[in-house]
Order: sequence, then structure tokens, then C-alpha cells
Amino acid sequence: TSKTKASSSREHRQLHTLYNETRTRYIDSDLSLSISHLLVSKNNPTVTRIVSLGMGSLKSVDQARRIKQLTIFLAIGEQLRQREPKIMLYAQDPSFSKVDEAFLQSLGVNILSTPSATELGEAAQYINESTLVYCPFLTLEAYQLFFATGSLNYFIGDDFDALRVKWPKRSAGWNEAESLSRRFVQGLRKRVIGGDNGFWDAEDKPFPMAMYHSSQRHQDKQ
Repeated sequence: TSKTKASSSREHRQLHTLYNETRTRYIDSDLSLSISHLLVSKNNPTVTRIVSLGMGSLKSVDQARRIKQLTIFLAIGEQLRQREPKIMLYAQDPSFSKVDEAFLQSLGVNILSTPSATELGEAAQYINESTLVYCPFLTLEAYQLFFATGSLNYFIGDDFDALRVKWPKRSAGWNEAESLSRRFVQGLRKRVIGGDNGFWDAEDKPFPMAMYHSSQRHQDKQ
């Protein structure tokens, strides 16, 4: 109906306004400098696509944080495209609404679908050794799905050393984080992402981030 269209159009404009404000704030932040610096390293794997997992609906109660996650994702894409213009951007989250999808598509992001949070869905076909997976704030269950693809080569997400101390020692959460770290993450090269002051707010419940990638390609260059 025309009323529904007007409502979604208004939501679309509101999201654009929020995104533009957040982008300006990000560009001026130390976090932007930190991530930009890490992305230019010649040791990083070659990337042909970037896949965002677990961003969440942009209309959720955590809207400010979701928009910030999106802003970082798009900035990473913008920087890497300066070197490789054909890089494609994809995003997948079971909670995306039609408004979310339309807004992301207007920003050049392709939407992948999954029937539920317990399945990796279409993203499984798009993650390979040339994919940078962007997944901060991802649940441990979703990390398990991603890591189980066997295509764990390059990702920007939660700092697993910080994840391990998020829960009381020997608790279920601690055991799961420890297991994922030991089985999948410990063999990867890790670069801590600093400079988050001034971008995240307390209500975003920020969490330490890191960049991880396989050292195989680096060794091949030696």
C-alpha cells in the first residue's frame, strides 16, 4: 500500500541520515586509522569479496551499534576497492528486514539469505580463501558455523584472547570460546585493532576487535 511505501521510504531516509553522521564520525576516529593501517599490509591475503556476518537488523534496539558496524564494513570495502575495484560486498543476517535489505542494496551491498541463525545459509558458498569475513559481535554459535566451512583464511571480528576472559573460567561460554580458539584461531596471524575510543559509546557495549589471517600466503612470499 502507499502508506507502507511512505513508511519504508521514511525509514530509508532516517537510516541514510544516521549512516552519514556515523561515517563522518568514523572518518575522524582513531579506529578508522587503526583499521586503515592494518588493511594496507602486503602480508594480507588477496581479497575478491567481503562478507559481513551477524550485523543484525539496523532497526533494532542496538541501532547505533549496528550502524557503526555497517560503517566500518563499508569503509573497509571502500579502501580495498582502491586497489581492487571489482571487490564485491555481501551481508547476511537472519534478522534483516525488507527495509534493511533495501537500504544495504542502495549502498551496493548484495544480500545473502539464511533460514535461521543455526545455519550458515548462502554465505557458505561465498566464503573461500579470497574472502574477507567481517564479523564483530558474532555469537559463538555463528563463529562455529563460519569456522566449520574450512575456509577460514581472513577475518575481522572479535579478539579471541578477550573472548576467552569474557566468561568465568571453566564456564560453558569460556569452554566454547577456548575450544574455538584452540581448534581454529591459534594458528592464524593476529593483529589487534586499537583506537576504539571516540567512536564506540558505552551503550554500544564495545568489544575488542582483531584481524586474523592465515600465514600461509605470507610464507609463500618469502
